Amino acid sequence: METAVSPGMPVEVGEIDRQLGRLWENSEAGKVRASLVNLVVYSEQPDAIAVNTRLLASIAAEHACRALLVQADPDAEESGVRAWITAHCHLRGAGQKEICSEQITFRLDGSAAAHLPSIVFSHLDSDLPLYLWWQADLPQDPDPQLWRWADRLIVDSASWTKPAAQFSILREIHDIGRGRCAIGDLSWTRLFHLLYAVAQLFDIPAAGARIGQVRGVGITHAPGQHVAALELLGWIASRFNWSLDCECGSACFRRPDGGTCAFELEESPGSAASIARITFDFGDGEAAIRREQGADFYLLDFKAEGASPSAQMLPAGRENTADLLLSELSRSSRHPLLWPALRTVEPLLAASC
Repeated sequence: METAVSPGMPVEVGEIDRQLGRLWENSEAGKVRASLVNLVVYSEQPDAIAVNTRLLASIAAEHACRALLVQADPDAEESGVRAWITAHCHLRGAGQKEICSEQITFRLDGSAAAHLPSIVFSHLDSDLPLYLWWQADLPQDPDPQLWRWADRLIVDSASWTKPAAQFSILREIHDIGRGRCAIGDLSWTRLFHLLYAVAQLFDIPAAGARIGQVRGVGITHAPGQHVAALELLGWIASRFNWSLDCECGSACFRRPDGGTCAFELEESPGSAASIARITFDFGDGEAAIRREQGADFYLLDFKAEGASPSAQMLPAGRENTADLLLSELSRSSRHPLLWPALRTVEPLLAASC
């Protein structure tokens, strides 16, 4: 059973900066305040403060930041703002100083939720980039004041009930920032090691020679990871220059040579990994990449007529939220392959194909 987590000392909103100063004045010798980024976490879940405070304490051990944690309830009958301050301190080595990250927590009720941009910008460390982790559905009419200044927007499409509409809003936000804001989807981040494993498969000469004759792809995914499976499928299709064809009885892909490639997405209730298995049917052979329950690696198997069988073990990354977020916080790339993958399977996201 997890222990209760406190967001720290309650403070008046107008007193936050002064009380933070006092917090450091009264802190023990050997503690150093440090920040690499401004990390704003927005959620509308009722347990968001406790859950995210625990998570931020873990994150701060690896990546110092000024964290602004916001829990909002726009539908609350009464409006109001409450705030707390705390610090997460961790020793970086024996006999060394403690490195501390500040956390400012806000509870926004009713109409106060509309003041999110002004609250955020009033409490940022202006010398640091702004990373915004949005844990709710994206707003239908994005406010340019907030999105234009974010250096990185982090979402998790696994939590969306209408992914096609949400990705459309995500593109709008990207356009608002004129491409300045990098987009990070944790569903996509979960796939990184698997994308590498698929690339390794087709580095096998006999498999690479059969790229043009793939006639079937199967993906087995965990519950709630349908979007991740579609992103994986879209990445494969975009890399192989396939196009989605909804006119051949059931949805399939057209290869550049005019042939077709069928696909099947299957949910596996017992799967711990977001993607448990992916298979390729070459007609005269097959390949599979699978991750067993609790394993830290993928098993790759390839066999085909006239080719030597191949079996490999490849690393599989961790998929817990803390590790995924740390990956995004330390990343400077803009995930250029995500958007082509999404465009390739866009009708499937909308379930209109």
